[in-house]
Amino acid sequence: MNDEDLQSRCTRRLSGHKQAPPADVLKKLADHPAASERADLYGAGGAATQLEKRTAELLGKPAAMFFIKGMIAQMTLLRVAAERAGRQNVVVHPMSHIELDEEAALWRMHDLRPIRLGKYAPFTLKQLQAVTEPVAAVVVELPLRRSGYRLPPVEELRDISTWCRERGVHLHFDGARLWEAAAGYGIALGELAALADSVYVSFYKGLGGLAGAAVAGDAEFVKSLAVWKTRHGGNLYRIFPYAISAVAGLDEHLPRMPEYVSRARQLAQLLNGDPRLGRTPQVPETNAFHLLLPGSVEALTKRNRAFAEQRGIWLFNLFYESPVEGQSVGEVVIGDSSDDYELEEAAGWIRDFLDFA
Repeated sequence: MNDEDLQSRCTRRLSGHKQAPPADVLKKLADHPAASERADLYGAGGAATQLEKRTAELLGKPAAMFFIKGMIAQMTLLRVAAERAGRQNVVVHPMSHIELDEEAALWRMHDLRPIRLGKYAPFTLKQLQAVTEPVAAVVVELPLRRSGYRLPPVEELRDISTWCRERGVHLHFDGARLWEAAAGYGIALGELAALADSVYVSFYKGLGGLAGAAVAGDAEFVKSLAVWKTRHGGNLYRIFPYAISAVAGLDEHLPRMPEYVSRARQLAQLLNGDPRLGRTPQVPETNAFHLLLPGSVEALTKRNRAFAEQRGIWLFNLFYESPVEGQSVGEVVIGDSSDDYELEEAAGWIRDFLDFA
């Protein structure tokens, strides 16, 4: 039995949003008001245009463009930013998604040169000031997932924004979880997005959509992305299923982001005092955090499956290596699955998992 089948048999899950069969998902989308709009044509019209307009308004930007893949969105905008600047250097964090999960696309596909700043924590203004090479763009991942969903202090982020604008350097927020980041900071989405020249947001992670993303920014800049979107094969004949699911996610999950953040912080607090558990950060900065668990990735993955089979509870979506010998990282991401349990109960599951044979 694969992980997806095993998860479907579980009655409760620690992280993320509730799972439903495709037929139920499609019926829910068909019943959404956005489904009464006419079908788009290559992303123009209907729910697709509605989604782009709403995204731009939420982020306080003049325009937004839908992309079927976040990788296409970010490679496209960084290519355009570099061409405009006449430079190839792009500042990224070595633990960022762009660096770790896109198979070196930044330079293999676009000949852009990453300047890697920081180690585990988000990079700082001081580190940015030490860069001596000409820079086309600075990318800040909000939050920095692989470091425990960490956020730079908001004042540090404002200082980085000022530094970039004074030097004409394009500042881009890799905001796959920007909805969660704004809730973590306790500030409005528009206030956060205003610090950057462009913002990428995902519609399927915290919002629970089928797939897709958007880039928001200046209208002329966003319009200029179209040619590279086409060159990446990113134009779909119809995108209305993705657009409707994204609009539904904005309706359903965006208002709940502060609640998800609060629950993550409460759960982390309940895990205090167990010497077997490490946690990064100590107080979650968004709706998610990392647990440092004793055991190898392979052993913990096997135990997670066995726990699910016996208890009917899916705990961890994945594990990965940590810098600490004999321990691995497990992610906790709070979504509406947490409606099905008490936080004290979930803390008990995690402790039980540590003792589970």
